[in-house]
Amino acid sequence: LAAIKERYGGYRKVKGDGNCFIRGYLFGVLESLVKRGGGAEATGLIGRLSGYYFRMIDGVQGLGYSAGAIEDFHREMENVLKGIADGTMTIDMLETTINEAMVSNSLVFFCRMVASCHIQTHSQHFAPFLGLEGGEDKVRASLKEYCAKEVEPLEKEVEEMEVMALASAFDVGLRIEHMDASAGPVNHHDLPHGASPHVFMLYRPGHYDLIYPPQ
Repeated sequence: LAAIKERYGGYRKVKGDGNCFIRGYLFGVLESLVKRGGGAEATGLIGRLSGYYFRMIDGVQGLGYSAGAIEDFHREMENVLKGIADGTMTIDMLETTINEAMVSNSLVFFCRMVASCHIQTHSQHFAPFLGLEGGEDKVRASLKEYCAKEVEPLEKEVEEMEVMALASAFDVGLRIEHMDASAGPVNHHDLPHGASPHVFMLYRPGHYDLIYPPQ
């Protein structure tokens, strides 16, 4: 912990309910955009996440999910990002929004669906994590089943594969500092690979919190 305190000047505790990574990363992304005046980036992220939404509901080349089951959650995310894009969203407003249970759960669920979509549409990259083999159709069916059981439900703990998928889907740099009970040095890794981090998180076994480098 001393090594973390030396390198970081701030800390934000994230609710520990199985969604701590998603909630923390999402807040970190949105907070970073507000602080940096990232209106153009927010607009770009709206387009990026809309692309995932349309892939989810495309029944021919996409995943064939029901639009009616997802569109409200997509709209909730879009509304928050539009507030950042047009400059009306403040940090205080963002905190209030994320702390409203219904809104927060809607945003978290949409993030889970984005992660699921990313995993399923990048099957060659993610299949080895689950030891999946066989033809492309078989692998995709297995990934779809895995995502339905382990990625999309709100109560499920987020695993490394989902962390990688969400950071890649959002394409907003993330640094995770890993801290355990050992006396060794604190290690970190950055996602997506090679990206400059805008969001910093501390991982202790079973939980993620946000940390902030000195200003």
